[in-house]
Amino acid sequence: MDRMTDEQLMDKLRNGDRDSIDELYRRYAKKLYVYFSRVMKVPDPEDLVHDIFIRVIEKAKQFNPKKASFRTWLFRIAQNHSINLYRRQKILKFSSLEQKIGQNSSGSGLHIKDTLEDKSQSADESSLILAVRECIGELKKDIERQALVLYHIFGKNYKEISDLFKKSISAVRKYVVSAEAKVRHCLERKGIDAF
Repeated sequence: MDRMTDEQLMDKLRNGDRDSIDELYRRYAKKLYVYFSRVMKVPDPEDLVHDIFIRVIEKAKQFNPKKASFRTWLFRIAQNHSINLYRRQKILKFSSLEQKIGQNSSGSGLHIKDTLEDKSQSADESSLILAVRECIGELKKDIERQALVLYHIFGKNYKEISDLFKKSISAVRKYVVSAEAKVRHCLERKGIDAF
């Protein structure tokens, strides 16, 4: 199996050969571990690596070597899994969207970076944060949504995101700026005076 390409191993996996996943694991587990620990800053990445290979088995029939290499497909699964994990944990930290978008009853402003985990939020603040989450969820282009989440939630800079996406830094900047504008517009449609 050492001499087989990743795509050939995936073909065998799709046809029921479970040994091929062992070889793919041998080739990519360490790379995924580094990706989760260093790039995504996940404190305990080992479980996530196992989760990704379970996903590979589950999604094996969806893999299309004409659309992407196995490596690209694998890391797209890892990236999406990371984003979904953070969404489930309700982390909403927007570091560069610091502008106040409303005043609470105490007169202090609410920032988009505030999280849903903060139990001291008023009903208005919680509604606002839910609106922001909905607007992010409504972004139609996956790459814009992912760039926005990586930039604002994960705190990645444009260079780090460009390396992940294999895109230029200027392209990543355009994705983030476009997504920010769409989120602002969405909030305005909801009657929220954003920024």
